[in-house]
Amino acid sequence: MARLEMLRRKVDDVDQQMAALLEKRLKLVLEIMEEKKHRRLPVFSKDREAEVIERVGNHVRNPLLKEEVRFIHQYVVQSCRRIQSRRLFPYHITLVGFMGSGKTTVGVELSKLLAMEQIDVDQVIEERSKMRISDIFEHFGEKTFRKMESDVVEELSKRHNVIIFCSGGGVVLNESNVENIKRTGVVIWLKASPEEIYRRIKDDETRPLLKDDMSVEKINEMLMNRLHLYEEASDLVIETDHKTVEEVSFEIVERLMEADFDRKVDEMEADPADLVPRVMKAMDEASESYK
Repeated sequence: MARLEMLRRKVDDVDQQMAALLEKRLKLVLEIMEEKKHRRLPVFSKDREAEVIERVGNHVRNPLLKEEVRFIHQYVVQSCRRIQSRRLFPYHITLVGFMGSGKTTVGVELSKLLAMEQIDVDQVIEERSKMRISDIFEHFGEKTFRKMESDVVEELSKRHNVIIFCSGGGVVLNESNVENIKRTGVVIWLKASPEEIYRRIKDDETRPLLKDDMSVEKINEMLMNRLHLYEEASDLVIETDHKTVEEVSFEIVERLMEADFDRKVDEMEADPADLVPRVMKAMDEASESYK
C-alpha cells in the first residue's frame, strides 16, 4: 500500500510538471500567432501540426507508448488551435448563401480548422420540432418555417466562437436575422454560380423550394431576387466555384485576418436549451392557424 501511495505521488508530481509545461507551450503558441499575424503569414498549417505530432512520438523511447503519446499530443495541438481561434476571432462566424453554395461542407471543414463548434440552423430546427424541413414546409408553410428560423438565429447570434450556417440560404430574407448575426458576428457570403449550384443539388430531393422546378433557370431566378440581400448582409464574399472545401476554408481564415473585424461580443451566451420552447411555440402557433 505504501508503494502504491508513493507511485501516486510521483504521478501527481509529473502532472504538475506537465501542467506547467503545457501552460508554457500555450503562451509560446500565442506569441507565435502574434508574430505570424504581424508578418501576415498563415496561422494554421496542417503539415506543421502533423510534423510536430510525429516528432513528439519519436522522442518516446518505449515503443509500446509511442502512439499513445502521439494520440495525446493531437489534443494538445487541437487546444492550441482553439486558443488561437478565440484570440483571433472572438465573435461568431455566420455562413450565408444560396442552397448548394457549400455552407454545410465549408462549415464542417472550417470548424475543424478553427477548432470551433459548428451549428446548422436547419438541423437545430429539425431536432427541436422533430420534423424535417421539407415536412415543415409541406404541413405548415414557408411563413412558419421562417418564423422558426428567425427565433433560432436570434438565439444563436448571442453566442461567440462558433460557426453558424443556414443550410437553406433564405436567412437573409428577414432583416432582423441580418441585424442579429451582424451585431455580434461576421457574415460570410459563399457565392456560387447557378450552373454550379445546379450541379451540386440536382439530385437532392430535400429542397422544398425547388421540388417542382429543379433547373438552372429557376435557380438563377431565385438567386437574382436574393442577390442584393446577400450583398447587403455580407462582410466578406468568397467565390466557391471550382474550389475545394479546404481552399475555401483557408481563404476565409486569411480574409478574416486581413480584415481584422471588431465585433461586440455578448458576455452571456445563449443556452441551447432555450431554443426548445421558441421552436415549439412556433409549431403550436402554426398548428392553431391550420385548424
